[in-house]
Amino acid sequence: MHQTSLGSLMVVILIRTIKYNLSKLKDVYLHTNCLAILANMAPHVHRLSAYASQRLVSLFDMLSRKYAKLAELKNDKSLKVIYDQMEADIADDMSIELHIYTDFLRIVLEIIIAILTYALPRNPEVVYAVLHRQEVFEPFKNHPRFSELLENIYTVLDFFNSRMDMQQLDGEWSVDKVLEVINKTCRSWRGEGMKMFTQLRFTYEQESHPEEFFIPYAWRLVLSRGFSFNPDAINLFPVEIHLEEAPAGGQKV
Repeated sequence: MHQTSLGSLMVVILIRTIKYNLSKLKDVYLHTNCLAILANMAPHVHRLSAYASQRLVSLFDMLSRKYAKLAELKNDKSLKVIYDQMEADIADDMSIELHIYTDFLRIVLEIIIAILTYALPRNPEVVYAVLHRQEVFEPFKNHPRFSELLENIYTVLDFFNSRMDMQQLDGEWSVDKVLEVINKTCRSWRGEGMKMFTQLRFTYEQESHPEEFFIPYAWRLVLSRGFSFNPDAINLFPVEIHLEEAPAGGQKV
């Protein structure tokens, strides 16, 4: 992360937020907003760092493993629940979650494709990350929701893999040697065979009175992070739960 650009730092922070949200908070709204920011940035990415590029492909890998696990559970006929209603509820919840992860996977895939379609020559590290982890895309090659998008990924993979195979190399490949070939090959990249998809573009639609949500929400955060207030003086929101979470001995204001 030394001497990283602001754009690369933003990508890393957003991806870390997404991963934390998936494992801890499970807030679909937060997840969608983080992906929306990444999608809006994707066509304009310039020299994304190696670490940020690896984290982006790693995010697709993590979501794909979660998706595969959910799909396997949904299709596992050996999983039976005693009560029919309970079985139906579990199946419905699993179907909803599977649908959510399908949408998340598609957005991440479109983010990667937007970088490769509109900004590939400026992002050799993204090309390296995709080449290095190209096996993560294989399970979705024939998936009805992803197959068309993956054609662009494999157009890039075939182009750069063929150029790598043409190299006369003494000794083994190293990261530096691979990046050297990628940088040279990027200069001859013309995007031939790439399908042009409609760019993802998200806009924030603000409610007519956003302060009704944001002001109480911000003060809840303040109260839950160590500041103890006199509950009789708080009128913005119910405070019982938050006061219990406040550390003992905090000074009341």
